[in-house]
Amino acid sequence: MRSTSLLSALVGAVALFGLVPTVGYADIIDDPLHGFCTGCNDNGTVTPIPTNPPSNFTFTASPGPQTGEMFLDILVPNVGTAPTSLTATVSGSPNVTAGRVDTVFNSGTLQGFLAANGFPNLSSASPNNPIGGFPGSTTGFFVFQADLGLQTLGDNSSPGPTKFGIAQSLAIGSSIVAFLDTTVTGGSGNGVVATALSGQLFVPGPVVGAGLPGLLAACGSLLVLARRRRRLQAA
Repeated sequence: MRSTSLLSALVGAVALFGLVPTVGYADIIDDPLHGFCTGCNDNGTVTPIPTNPPSNFTFTASPGPQTGEMFLDILVPNVGTAPTSLTATVSGSPNVTAGRVDTVFNSGTLQGFLAANGFPNLSSASPNNPIGGFPGSTTGFFVFQADLGLQTLGDNSSPGPTKFGIAQSLAIGSSIVAFLDTTVTGGSGNGVVATALSGQLFVPGPVVGAGLPGLLAACGSLLVLARRRRRLQAA
């Protein structure tokens, strides 16, 4: 009788374990950052940002809060000529220059690309950000990075002030991600946390009312996204 009850309990425990959402569990293991702003919603692939220039956003940590040296990385499709720098704004603090990395990010992971271009401390950042997870370009990205210094990021339920922004308008298909190095003096952990790919802040296209040129540009952006998605499914 006791053995039958024990077997039933084990079967029940296995059934309950099977109901645990594996994606959420992976997020806890990977300890990712997520872009956050009013009107921003993670659609499972990216988090579109409704303003361009991007403004009033932050990142959250899962779990949080977490403190560390924060790096803001802006990925711009490598079409045409890129500026030598962009400007990151921080409410209540001086603006920070986001310098452009000399080479184009077109293969591997963003962590590996940054480590090979003068930022070795980011090589171990988790979770990985492979090139295929950034849907805005089929040929690569110009990457700009700003060091925002020591920052504390809240969790998803208490994100804190949306105090970051980019002074310039970004090309359609651009993405904004962050890294948080919690190993620095004053940090709260022992690793470097990267942004979950679905948490990247993504510039989807012009706002409604931009006229025919804006509509054509938006259609072009959707075609690029569809082409990238087909390539990922075929891989």
